[in-house]
Amino acid sequence: MKSFKPSLAQAIALHILIVLLFSFSFLTETDDAQMSPPADIIEATVLDGAEIDAEAERLKQNETNKQQAEKQHQEQLENARKAEEQLLQQAKKQRVLEEQKIQEAAEKRKQEALEEKKMQEQLAAKRKEEEKKLEEAKERQALEQKKAKEAAEKQKQAELDKQKEVAEKQKQAELEKQKELAEKQREVEKQKLLEKQKQQEMEREAKLKEQKLAEAAREKQQQEAEIKKLEQEKKLQEQKALEQQKKLQEQKSEEAKRQEQAKQAEAKAKAEKERQLADEKAKAEKEKQAALNAEKAKQAAEAEARAKAEKDKQLAAEKAEKERQAKIAAEKAEKERMAAEAEAKAKAEKERQAKLAAEKAEKAEKERLAAEAAAKAKAEQERQAAIAATEKAEKERQAAEAAAAAAAKAASDKQAVDSAKQMIARKVEGAWTRPINATQGLRCTIQVKLLASGDVMDAVVIGSSGDPIFDRSAENAVRKASPLPVPQDRNLFNQEFRVFTFVFKPE
Repeated sequence: MKSFKPSLAQAIALHILIVLLFSFSFLTETDDAQMSPPADIIEATVLDGAEIDAEAERLKQNETNKQQAEKQHQEQLENARKAEEQLLQQAKKQRVLEEQKIQEAAEKRKQEALEEKKMQEQLAAKRKEEEKKLEEAKERQALEQKKAKEAAEKQKQAELDKQKEVAEKQKQAELEKQKELAEKQREVEKQKLLEKQKQQEMEREAKLKEQKLAEAAREKQQQEAEIKKLEQEKKLQEQKALEQQKKLQEQKSEEAKRQEQAKQAEAKAKAEKERQLADEKAKAEKEKQAALNAEKAKQAAEAEARAKAEKDKQLAAEKAEKERQAKIAAEKAEKERMAAEAEAKAKAEKERQAKLAAEKAEKAEKERLAAEAAAKAKAEQERQAAIAATEKAEKERQAAEAAAAAAAKAASDKQAVDSAKQMIARKVEGAWTRPINATQGLRCTIQVKLLASGDVMDAVVIGSSGDPIFDRSAENAVRKASPLPVPQDRNLFNQEFRVFTFVFKPE
């Protein structure tokens, strides 16, 4: 429209000139008409055909010039109208192209959002798989520890059953009860952990759903940065998993050492038992020897009695011999008594040693259980710390994503607002008709009220240019340009374009 402004001004000026010429010719004809009676009087006496022909030719020429000027004016107006229609068509095409570009950009952002969502789902699935593997490793470790513990308990139980069957049965029942309670506790903790992980997964899914629209405007560079960040988090998680695996290996090594110590203690107890069996066997051998000696003494007494009956003459000698044998028997009985006392002392010492060994084994078992409980508590604490660190990293990542999405949304909205205002200004200028006496450099501020479709409800000049005609032409241009190009985003339209002002300053 700007390129046709000088032609339009020339057309208006020419039109004014034609009007003046027409007025002048009208005045001339009127004068001729007023002077015609004297001419008739003169013609009654003098007739000049050449002047009459010249005057008729002049009038005919004037009429021809007038028709040509009018025709030229109509042609210029028609050309101006066609040029304006062409500009309107171009503006419509430009608007369609811009709308297509906006739609293509929206489609592209939608596709990028879908790809981002797919990537997030893949990463979430991968994290879930890694957590599942870690949980399976923990369960395997717990099962191995349980098996090792059961094997140690079984071996210890078999040894203690040989020494104290009744007491060991009671103790075994107590241990089984404790094991059941511990197993139930582990099941409860495992169930709580699964429920907590399920809740966290649901919360993550809800947060991901809430962030769908915000993530649509993310730039490719931010996506690459996020991928790098996720890779770093994955490396950290893998490193933590390796460290935890290393700790598990160390715990297995400690458990193997404890089992080796238990085997050594068992071997020592077995050697002690074999020694006790050897002592008992020696004691039985001594008792057997004492019985044989008693039998020999009895046979000797019988022989002595027979000898006494047969040999009364040798009574004194036999008596002396009997006294000697009695003395020997007394000495032997004393020796046997002393041996019995020594054996009782050895037995009491053996029982005391066995009691001390049992107390020591029980103390060692308590220490082992306490160490296992401490190791388990430490592992649980480390696991909780790892979960807390993972949750913290996840929250920080989500906060960074939300901030980036908000910044991208703000930038996108600003770009859309600026683009829409530029398009509105171009369309209003295209619809504006410059007043005849308007000077260059005029500007005014207009407040516009729009419908959601872009149709103009009202346009009022709130900052005058000082030229009322220019102000009215600006208001008319806004109304003529309706509907105005506005963003498709309803919230953005309500915030920025429901009622807005802009400076109209045609170049």
